[in-house]
Amino acid sequence: MSSRCTAAALLSFALITTASAQEWARFRGPNGTGLGDAKGLPPQVTMADYEWIVDLGGSGVSSPVLWEKHIFVTSADANAPDSRRLHCLNAETGEKVWEWVDKFTVHHQHKFNSFASATPVVDAQGIYLVWGSGDKNIAVALDHQGKVRWTKDWPNLSSDHGVASSPILVGQVLVVQSEHKDLGTSAIHGLNKETGEEIWKHERPNPPASDKQKSAYSTPVLVLPKGAEAGKEILVVVNTTHGVEGLDPQTGKSLWQYNPGFGQRSVGSPIVIEGGTLALTLGSGGGGKEFAVLRINADAPPTPLYELPKKAMPYVPTPIAGDGLLYLWGDGGVLTALDAESGKEVYQQRAGDGTFFSSPVIADGKIFCGSRDGVLVAVKAGPKFELLGSSKLDSGIHGTPAVALGRLFIRTDTHLISIKGK
Repeated sequence: MSSRCTAAALLSFALITTASAQEWARFRGPNGTGLGDAKGLPPQVTMADYEWIVDLGGSGVSSPVLWEKHIFVTSADANAPDSRRLHCLNAETGEKVWEWVDKFTVHHQHKFNSFASATPVVDAQGIYLVWGSGDKNIAVALDHQGKVRWTKDWPNLSSDHGVASSPILVGQVLVVQSEHKDLGTSAIHGLNKETGEEIWKHERPNPPASDKQKSAYSTPVLVLPKGAEAGKEILVVVNTTHGVEGLDPQTGKSLWQYNPGFGQRSVGSPIVIEGGTLALTLGSGGGGKEFAVLRINADAPPTPLYELPKKAMPYVPTPIAGDGLLYLWGDGGVLTALDAESGKEVYQQRAGDGTFFSSPVIADGKIFCGSRDGVLVAVKAGPKFELLGSSKLDSGIHGTPAVALGRLFIRTDTHLISIKGK
């Protein structure tokens, strides 16, 4: 494996990424890989490097997404605790194009979560959001002028830490995870993106009340099994109770399930390493504890390839892969690089101090990741560890950066910043 890793990952989701307008249209960009195209990005960022910075008027941990020259990001209103916003900005200037305000009912969530947590997904028809309100999970579709096209909700939400899983698009199907704990029933929903009508629903009954269900917060991905023809992608979802499951994205039918005894919470999302190879981590508040690298097969359950020691395994940050290496950015700032094919450790080094809940992205030969203290760290991508820069920004970083239009867009807790490559 070499640069084939990046190329194969980018080709495996041609079903949903076929034009430059879709450069970063969902959480962590193309099929959730976190791989972006930009040149000349500074490893050490100062205000002199800001192309623009915009105060979002509230907090949030969601990530920005783009369509053509518009960037979209959500925030919880700082002055109205029952309101949140979807911002549409000109990606080249930072100027406000429009703003949509949504009233909601405050509900219980983890102290590190936000009422603007899930990342939107966009396409040529509009913007699609998922978030909680009281005891409901709500999906909303807007057009590119900020007008609501449809809404859909699922009552009796009983998530222990709030809502965080982001929606994705698979052709005409909007895929939404609705996770519950205790006696609720978790499900994956496939909605008609044009109308919001439910096309399919895949229920995942929770265990008995005596076995506490831990809600999952990861975002699904598409995997094209090795040797399979385009159009035969499998929708892979990770659930704390049921492990890894492969679904037909058009019907919701379960194709296979893999669970060797997972018992931890799914927060970081699964990623495609190369072709039909998938990596995922699970954990709890103390850090990552369970890890799997699986080869996804066309007509059989996945084949486990290797296991890893628990040391420095990420819990919240999603892994990332490129040029034959798999990178695990631990919550405590330790970066582990592995040979993606064998799982052999290439290096393990401290990349930053503090706590990291943002997921890393790779652009311009650099790995970028932000800390809860607001420090953006840049590490050289490749088999030799090299810390390139640590930059203190205006506030904490929980959202994952976006890479599009030759720029790095950094969402801090309160601002959105554009760094244009030179």
